[in-house]
Amino acid sequence: MNALITGGTGFVGSHLTEELLRRGWTVRILAKDAMYGGDLAAEIVIADLRDERALAPLLADAEYIFHVAGVTRARRITDYYDGNYLATRSLLKACGRHCRALERLVFVSSLTAVGPRTGAAEVDERSPYHPVSHYGRSKMLAELEVLAMHRKLPVTVVRPSAIYGPRDRDLLRYFRLIRRGIQPLLGEPGHELNLVHVSDVVDGIVRAAEHPAALGRVFHIGSADNYSCETICGAIAETQGMHPIVFYLPEALVYLAGLAGECTGRLLDREVFLNTQKVRETVQKAWTCSIERARAWIGYQPRIELAPGIRATYEWYRGNAWM
Repeated sequence: MNALITGGTGFVGSHLTEELLRRGWTVRILAKDAMYGGDLAAEIVIADLRDERALAPLLADAEYIFHVAGVTRARRITDYYDGNYLATRSLLKACGRHCRALERLVFVSSLTAVGPRTGAAEVDERSPYHPVSHYGRSKMLAELEVLAMHRKLPVTVVRPSAIYGPRDRDLLRYFRLIRRGIQPLLGEPGHELNLVHVSDVVDGIVRAAEHPAALGRVFHIGSADNYSCETICGAIAETQGMHPIVFYLPEALVYLAGLAGECTGRLLDREVFLNTQKVRETVQKAWTCSIERARAWIGYQPRIELAPGIRATYEWYRGNAWM
């Protein structure tokens, strides 16, 4: 099998690369940098997704394309649309011109593309789009471009929920805070999150690529259970043997912090962890979804439960001097 992975040196992409190599696939990576690529036994091409001249020879013999690359944090709002929507549209056009052996193109989207749960009914693949941030909206537009091409290209969309695991830099910040003896939580108790280990996400991506029933479809890839933020932070604290001070931050204060971070990012012209777009996502009460379609149609079954997943992630952080 010949695979091309965009963003294959990033968090999810590097795990996907390792899994495909383990299965004996031939893998090429298209990336903007070699973030985690040093130990990957795959050809890495540093190029822009909108550079069709660079893409053409990579697409010609690709049997499977995994479009994982994207912009999750940005200096400017337009960066989300350039890196997620316009880049995806350019890739699709290039695929239409240059792919000769394509079996499947899997677009790795995000639960943020459809939006959070807003009522009693769980978010599933039939839920109407209602993104709450520019990141989510840019992924929604990219999804629509992909799905619009289903008569011309063999496409599938997967929407992972919140992802954690080795090499994840977002959850690392909570590990470090709790290690310092503090556990800040947002607003009132009761925020829920579908948090899935990266190994399960990779399994869902590969199943979506290989299963005939996935053609032209959208699938949520998540954990079997939803967790409260208190439960997640409690697992992180227990793994580290900590008993942190727990306190709740008012939403207004978090918005002020996001605004301050955004202004700092603009002033220094660099990406920041917290901005107003990230806050808009964080204040939602329930980032949860149903994974029943993925279970029924492509045999997806998450295997890694929260406690052992958190423990393994912590051990990886320690073993690689991230903590």
